[in-house]
Amino acid sequence: MKILLRISFAILASFFPALVFAPAASACDYCLISQGISPLETFSGDGLRVNQRYTRLTRVYNGTNRVKLDASPKEEHWTTDVTGFYSIGDSVTILANAPYRKTRLDGHLHVHPDGTGEVHTDMKGAETGLGDVSVIGRYSFFKKHTLDGSATVAGLIGIKLPTGKTDGRTDDGMDYLDSHLQLGSGSTDFLVGVSASRSADRLTLSANVLGSIPTNGKAGAATHRFGNMLNYDLTAKCRVSGNVSGASKPAVFLSLGVNGEARGREKEDGVTLANSGGHTVYLSPGVQAAAGRHWTLELAYQQAIYHNLYGTQIGEDFRTTGGVTYLF
Repeated sequence: MKILLRISFAILASFFPALVFAPAASACDYCLISQGISPLETFSGDGLRVNQRYTRLTRVYNGTNRVKLDASPKEEHWTTDVTGFYSIGDSVTILANAPYRKTRLDGHLHVHPDGTGEVHTDMKGAETGLGDVSVIGRYSFFKKHTLDGSATVAGLIGIKLPTGKTDGRTDDGMDYLDSHLQLGSGSTDFLVGVSASRSADRLTLSANVLGSIPTNGKAGAATHRFGNMLNYDLTAKCRVSGNVSGASKPAVFLSLGVNGEARGREKEDGVTLANSGGHTVYLSPGVQAAAGRHWTLELAYQQAIYHNLYGTQIGEDFRTTGGVTYLF
């Protein structure tokens, strides 16, 4: 946790001096792929958001080095997030997220005790259903509005509930799917984070950090515990057409960000898994359109540009996400 806190404070320390310039916007793109929460834009007011995510993993890494094997494993994750949010006053927003997930395995990476790997191409499996539901509270404890712009800093705290199944098996029924391919984690996890944004004229900068502190859960017949996790991003968004509100035509924004996800090692039946955990960084271009006062549409792509994985693991190639938000 000390490492997570140091990274969080480093990001905020580099961002905070610019806050006094700030139009208020609060954006966060947290993708806890195994836990299933993606708040993305936390707008003020009340609304409903439907978001679709896709993640593909086919490449094998040992630390920062890519490992070449005779065959390629493949994991795919589709997540449909339905998020409702409700504002209490001007400073507090409550978000509830329910993910509907589909995971698919097409070739399993098996790592031998000596660290070498091979792919069992005949091992396949898929699971579909409700993932782990999460509830987050967001409190804006700093706001500054001027004629030139505004700034916001908010804290987030939440909980993830073990509502997803953890007993999914391969197609032949012989083996349980890995923990990351299960619909849920079987654990009650605690979420804490901070979000900061500043805007001036057409430009908005946002910085977000969200940490996950898991408890013991399940994966198949084993007791499983994910490692502590930290998601972060630093994103610039520019309005290229239209007005922010009350416009007859949509306001269109282009964005470019850097996202990262750091995970601690996992444990199974109390034993630390050497081939788990690590750090992945993504480059994330995106586009957003706000149509009048009620509708917002988004499309983003996250390309993995850096892997530093513990042991030998399959790593993410890319993520795509598209969302529609309706403000009541």
